[in-house]
Amino acid sequence: MSFNPQVNPSGSETQTHRFSFSNPWLYSLLLGFVLIILFGLHGVNDSDLGFHLRTGQWIAQNHSFPSLDAFTYTASDREYLDMEWLYQLGLYLVWLAGGYSLLSVSHIALGLVVFFLLWSRMRWTGSRVEFSVLLFLAAVLASEPRFRVRPEILTWVFLGFTLWILDERVRHKRDLLFLLPIIQLFWVNTEGLFFLGPAVMGIYLFSNLGRREKTDPKLLRFSFFSVMACLANPYLIRGAFFPLSLLSTLSSSNLFKYSVQEFQPPWAIHPAAWAPMPSYLWTYKIFCFIFLILFLATAKSRKVHEWLLAAFFFLLSALAVRNIPLFMIAATPLAADCWNDLKFPGIEKIQVSSRFRYLVPWVLVLLLAGFSARIATNAHYVSNRLTDRFGLGLDKDSQPVRACRFLAENKLGGKILNDLDDGDWLDWLIPQRTFLDGRLELMGRNFLAQYVQSQEPGGIGQLLVQYQPDIVLFNPLHVPQWEVDLTARPDWRLAYLDSLNAVYLRKGYEDRIPALDFMKLLAGNNLSPSLLAQAPSLLAAEPPSPWECLGRDFFQSANYPNGLLNLGIFSSYAGNTQASELFFLQAIRQTRGRYPDFYYDLGLLYASANQREEAALCMKRVLRDKPQDPIARQILGL
Repeated sequence: MSFNPQVNPSGSETQTHRFSFSNPWLYSLLLGFVLIILFGLHGVNDSDLGFHLRTGQWIAQNHSFPSLDAFTYTASDREYLDMEWLYQLGLYLVWLAGGYSLLSVSHIALGLVVFFLLWSRMRWTGSRVEFSVLLFLAAVLASEPRFRVRPEILTWVFLGFTLWILDERVRHKRDLLFLLPIIQLFWVNTEGLFFLGPAVMGIYLFSNLGRREKTDPKLLRFSFFSVMACLANPYLIRGAFFPLSLLSTLSSSNLFKYSVQEFQPPWAIHPAAWAPMPSYLWTYKIFCFIFLILFLATAKSRKVHEWLLAAFFFLLSALAVRNIPLFMIAATPLAADCWNDLKFPGIEKIQVSSRFRYLVPWVLVLLLAGFSARIATNAHYVSNRLTDRFGLGLDKDSQPVRACRFLAENKLGGKILNDLDDGDWLDWLIPQRTFLDGRLELMGRNFLAQYVQSQEPGGIGQLLVQYQPDIVLFNPLHVPQWEVDLTARPDWRLAYLDSLNAVYLRKGYEDRIPALDFMKLLAGNNLSPSLLAQAPSLLAAEPPSPWECLGRDFFQSANYPNGLLNLGIFSSYAGNTQASELFFLQAIRQTRGRYPDFYYDLGLLYASANQREEAALCMKRVLRDKPQDPIARQILGL
């Protein structure tokens, strides 16, 4: 692997840089590709996947394209433009061939292709190996939360190829423009962000603006062909303009950002309680700061298309978390180019120093190896309070698989009311139509507003009257007020509860199925009321030291019983405080008191029951990790 000499815009020849097995920066780069694999090696848990599989199955069975919604009873008469049909069909066929594990493996392979293309473009800049590796690692780390089984991975691929072809023409005059319409043909049938292709081509057409050279006529011609390729979709002109209608819908109301985290601006996201700033966020923000400095410092050397490219993709990333990888794919090679054009005195001296060439990369290798180990042990996910867990296959603790099995085993095929987050998987896992799913452009703003209002006290009553469901299935973490309201209604009974979902049945519907017996639920989780006697000793016990926990996280699987935490919360919503206390105590016992989260929720439970001594013990433990927590200080009277 080598860097060939390149000629930069000023005409000076850059230095030749080569990789060899004695160069420690090579191992940092290889660990960057290892991180891509590790980020993709977690249980399949994307909420949209169920809908994509169901649509792929529908296309395969009906040999046609969807035109009306076929999966919900609330939008069955609405026109549905499925611009991801080719991805969904391929997804379903891959699932038939190898199940959920093969889905993960195939998307990891696509991710490797994306970042190989990114590295190739960075090599063309002629930037030093050291800085290129650092930028590459930043791009990988900033993209971490988007390594999912999702159609956007193909947008990464197509965007990467489009930029690669255009950079080839700008830097090496190599003509591969004939590939652009072909790429666009696949792009328009796989993912809704296909408009990025013509947008990038239009940006590169401005490359020579203000110079003597004329606009590239061949690029203009193939850009036109690429725009025409957008019409080659099942819905023709309506499909080509689909992104405009989608963007209009999403920007018309904050309800969509309220409902879907991936649409939230990264600059407005704050870490959850007990969790540090996610590594992808601080990596992205640091990169933006450095990129801005580099770009302004070399402003005179930047071409028009580089200004437009940087501004366009930064704006996209600032609007929504899901767009951060797009910015990194577009801007990372540009940052390397800016670094290569820097003329600050002393920089070259630092870069050729033995400390920077040998000490820094070996320290980086050590840090990356440790970070990789923490991913494999789940310590990285637990410390950030993420639900991802290392491994392959379906993550049954993040999707309503067990609740759907309960419906199937008891032949419960009645009309269902469900929450937004579970809708896509219900499309895939149950035979009856669902109430709503994640296709927000189909659901519409007014309908989503009604759904949001149902989460206010007593709000679900309007949905029950209007839609007359027999079954209500939902995640109480996402719509807690539903569980509170349904528990208070005598015409509904809690029939099933697990660590992810609650199922309520209407009075008069399948009365053969009794209300949930919490004693059986406790026994099924190996819990006994006798644990209550151990509460004082469990609450007073010293937790393990931070150094002990840190050392163990590199080689021992992190134990964070998220299911017990959820069951404790769900039980409290359902009014069974004893079961809630037992679940929290069991979580504290299993983790030896390592995490303050369980003490916090248990302390709130004790405070509401006026058990002041127990509440004080819990909140004292909370303050050890978060000394300024206002609720804990209030309960302790500080």
